[in-house]
Amino acid sequence: MQTRRIPWLHTLSASLLLLQAAPGLAQSLHSERGGLQATDLVHRPSLTSTTLDPLRSLAISDHATVSTITARRVFDQLIRQAGDTGLTSDQLFRQLWDTQNPAPGQPDLPGGPHCSDNGNTLNGAPYVCRPLEGADASAQSVPLDRYILVGLFNRFDLAPVDGAHCGEYRMSFARFVAAPQVRSRNRFILEGVLPNPAPELGLEGCRPVAQAWARLSTLEDLTQRQALLNALFFEGLAPGIPPVIHISHYGDNPSGAGQVRTNMFMQQGVGAPNPWMLREFKLKHQCDATGCTPRFIPVTVKSTPRGDFFNPLNTSPLAVGFRDHFITQVASLAVDDFNRFNYAVPDVYNAAQSSSMPSFGSVDNFLVEFNKAATPNAFSDALQAELQRIGSTLTPHQVVARAQLLSCGGCHDLSRGTDLGGTPGIVPIDFKRFVQVDDLLSPLPPPGPDSRYALSTSLTTAFLPFRQQLLGAFLDTPVLDATVSAPDPQVLHVQASQPFRGTVQVTNTGTTAWSAAQGVRATSLDGAADLTLAPGEVIHFGQRKTFDFTHTAPTSLGQTTYRWRLQRNGLAFGPEVSLTVEVQPAPR
Repeated sequence: MQTRRIPWLHTLSASLLLLQAAPGLAQSLHSERGGLQATDLVHRPSLTSTTLDPLRSLAISDHATVSTITARRVFDQLIRQAGDTGLTSDQLFRQLWDTQNPAPGQPDLPGGPHCSDNGNTLNGAPYVCRPLEGADASAQSVPLDRYILVGLFNRFDLAPVDGAHCGEYRMSFARFVAAPQVRSRNRFILEGVLPNPAPELGLEGCRPVAQAWARLSTLEDLTQRQALLNALFFEGLAPGIPPVIHISHYGDNPSGAGQVRTNMFMQQGVGAPNPWMLREFKLKHQCDATGCTPRFIPVTVKSTPRGDFFNPLNTSPLAVGFRDHFITQVASLAVDDFNRFNYAVPDVYNAAQSSSMPSFGSVDNFLVEFNKAATPNAFSDALQAELQRIGSTLTPHQVVARAQLLSCGGCHDLSRGTDLGGTPGIVPIDFKRFVQVDDLLSPLPPPGPDSRYALSTSLTTAFLPFRQQLLGAFLDTPVLDATVSAPDPQVLHVQASQPFRGTVQVTNTGTTAWSAAQGVRATSLDGAADLTLAPGEVIHFGQRKTFDFTHTAPTSLGQTTYRWRLQRNGLAFGPEVSLTVEVQPAPR
């Protein structure tokens, strides 16, 4: 295969949108939790959330909708956006599966990564070859047309609070088989990040995207819903808003956001040692002296540390370092909310793959690994001490169980019926043979007007209601708003005619970011100095700003109240900001 230099102008727009965004949160490692899930939108009353249909606005799996989108159309679009690389859509798709073959792989796909690289390791962790899935890389087959779309998923909830991007929008494809044949199953999911078209506005820049997903609930006409989804995924909602399906949205952007994941099931026979396996990839341009070629690059599975690191008997430096880090995450894991407990896993500790079948010899069952050492032991004791420090009634075993739930294998099967402690109790999860959306239509074909790919109970009873609340509450949140913290002390004692220092605190409770560049300031209502933001300072949704100022107290004794009004380019918003002082005689 020849590669040539490619024009980059057509891919620059989306990449620059991501580059312009605030990098802090955008560059955090991918997780199924975080973003808006950590905000108070969870608790805000929302009328809009009650009008949303989760099966139209959050998880779309009805046959009439998803059957109109093919994997070939998706990969054709990616190849067009990649430019003149000499690569076909079939080759790009085959290269994804060629990563599962040992080098050198397929002769028409040179230069790509393989499972045998670095001695069958990735990030220092085992990465075994999967030649059955690797067979889909064969030039003699046309594997792209064997995969059908079974679900579209709205993950607006993953948008970070700084609006660095507008969340992820996912397309789940399953390898079609004429009958339930376990040994032939295979899955991949494209998880495209959508850049914020107006990052200077913070989350407000994402409102058109959220509104489009909400509008799907009220569109009764199927063709209108299909047209809106076509705009979201293939065309772009409006000028400046790129489509979800874009060559830059699966990891090839400055923040590295977006990814592709695979669920691999193929077996030689029932009970054969080829367990369910989940892996993760970035779609990136790899360049050499002859040009650039888009390739799927294997990466670690996020929020999934190597399971044997939970084994106190593992004294390798990485394992010891992980357990020390894990102690610092106990408070986040102890949050008493099934949808919101979380923890951070530095990538150095993440595994290369995740299996939900530890009976085949994997170490992905954290609880099994944790229990390999007799208690008490140093790790268990440290967990217990931290739980006591924060006043939690959880046990060390339950904390590890929560970490396991957040792993790839835990989310898909390992955590079935696991005791999480606290209000969540037993994990409210029902699995469909390691997937959250079924491979087969219900009812079985031929497709009827009500046919859909069934969703798991965990989605319909736990995850989707939570995301529904977040989407509705976001849309109900004003563009500009604020709350004012009560001053402490309520009355500041100052001396007549003397300079004094005061502070007032306000919280951004609207969706628009505050900055001097956006014309946000607190304008004095009584002739005192305005309160301003520093150049480059940005206050995002949910963040608090403390304004410090110095005034000279009046000569008149008694109480005086200073008042300000928040404004953006002259438009007032939020409540009045004030500070009351008690003027006392100056010492003589």
